[in-house]
This record gives sequence, C-alpha cells and structure tokens, in this order.
Amino acid sequence: MDAITLPLPQSLDISLVNETKNTILEQIQSDNPIKHIYIDAIKLVRIDTAGLQLLTALVTHCNAKNIKFSWKNINNELTQSALSLGLFDVLKLNQ
Repeated sequence: MDAITLPLPQSLDISLVNETKNTILEQIQSDNPIKHIYIDAIKLVRIDTAGLQLLTALVTHCNAKNIKFSWKNINNELTQSALSLGLFDVLKLNQ
C-alpha cells in the first residue's frame, strides 16, 4: 500500500477523537508500508483542541516514520482553528 486517504468526520471534537484515533490507527498499522497519507477534510465542520491534538500527533508520526503527509479539501474551520492555536505550520496546512 503506497498511499491512503483518511477522511475526517463532520465533527472532530473531544466526543469523537478516540473513535477517530482508533479508525486512523487501524488504517496506518497495516503490514504493507505506507508511503503517503492524505487527510481529507471536506466533511469537517467542527474541530476542537482535542481534534487538533490528534492531527498534530498524526503529523508527528508521519515525520518520525518518513511518511509523506498531504491535505485534501482544507476548509476554513480547520484553517482558522489551527491558526488560532498556532498549529497552522505544524499541521502543514501551508502546503
């Protein structure tokens, strides 16, 4: 498996972050090495600090494992939330 796309739910807040984390872990912990992870935020309409923390951990994981990381369908909610917490560059939203 060279690349996978991980779609974000409509709401990535503290009430759903564990479920989303488990879904992500199931997809990235496969026997086949992943070379590129895409995050699709097209459905996202709400994100809180717990959601941003999960995404930050995913980016950190990708950096540590030399996995390329890209965004699909970045929206205003994600951008503004990341900017307000100083995570815009950390989350690689500028790429």
